Amino acid sequence: MNRCKWCNLNNPKYIDYHDNEWGVLNLDDTYLLEMLILEMFQAGLSWECVLNKREAFRTAYDDFDIDKIYTTTSSRTKDTVKKLSELKSIEIIEKESLKEISFGDFEGLTFDEIKDKYPKEFQDMIEKGYEYKYPNGESLIDSYNRVCIELDNIISNNDDRTILICSHGGTIRNIITYLISNSYKYHWNFKIDNGSVTILEVQDGFTVITAMNNTSFI
Repeated sequence: MNRCKWCNLNNPKYIDYHDNEWGVLNLDDTYLLEMLILEMFQAGLSWECVLNKREAFRTAYDDFDIDKIYTTTSSRTKDTVKKLSELKSIEIIEKESLKEISFGDFEGLTFDEIKDKYPKEFQDMIEKGYEYKYPNGESLIDSYNRVCIELDNIISNNDDRTILICSHGGTIRNIITYLISNSYKYHWNFKIDNGSVTILEVQDGFTVITAMNNTSFI
């Protein structure tokens, strides 16, 4: 078989893509979603590089089988799932209660900046821990309780469905620690990187982590 010059003949995955997919019409929604996500992450990289990560993408995105999408009212989270929503014709359900913890007057400040500008508040933050409430904001316990109530509603309304929740690091940690331990006390035991994917399987109130902070596709 004569193959295009761009096809790396030393890469079986690239050869298979060239021979069986490239230039072949495929209108399957799940396949189109997969191609869209690969194309998004391909920016700045080669297509071959992304294809080499294809199985990691499939694992991270649960084979691209999604029934509902929940996100916050933040434009950042909504923009993250916009293309996915359009391709799968799934409405984005916005939930204010899935937002990040409210830092109140300290919104936008780093911990070092808080320590320098508000030393007394910083000391209170250290001493009170989970119970510390940011001025005109929330405590971690407040945000945990808010997220848990919403998560219970989502789970009860979506039995046997695959749900995508696109939110922020603190909210995702709240979700994990609630489902695993039913307590906020393990909030900081979970590392959540930007752009990562965590997959939880919930069955009859029992939760199993099948993927945690997955960034292998990035």
